[in-house]
Amino acid sequence: MQTNTCCICDAATLLHRQNLRTLAVMAGVCDALLRQFAAKQQSSKPGAHEPWAQLGELIALASQSNSVLAEGVAQGIELANNVEKHWLGDYDSLCLNCGFLLTGASED
Repeated sequence: MQTNTCCICDAATLLHRQNLRTLAVMAGVCDALLRQFAAKQQSSKPGAHEPWAQLGELIALASQSNSVLAEGVAQGIELANNVEKHWLGDYDSLCLNCGFLLTGASED
C-alpha cells in the first residue's frame, strides 16, 4: 500500500517510482514551454497585459508547438532516468523533504 506521507518527517513529499516518469515529463514540458514563452515575450513589445492574458497565450503556445512538447518530453525522460539511477537506486520511494528512502516492503 502506498504511503502518502513520509513515515519519518510526516511530509507529503514522497516521490514514488511509479509516478516518477509522469512528474518528470510534466516538469520537462512546463520548462520547455516556459522557456519558449519567455523568449517570445522578450522579443515582443513590452506593455500592460490584461489579467490571465499571458496564461491564455501560454496555453495557445502549448497547443501549437509539437516540437516544444517533444523537447519537454525528452527532457523529462532524461530527468526521470537520472533520478531513478542516482537518487532512487533500488528503492521505491524518496522523501524530498528529509531524504528518507523507502522500499516496497517498508510501506505496508
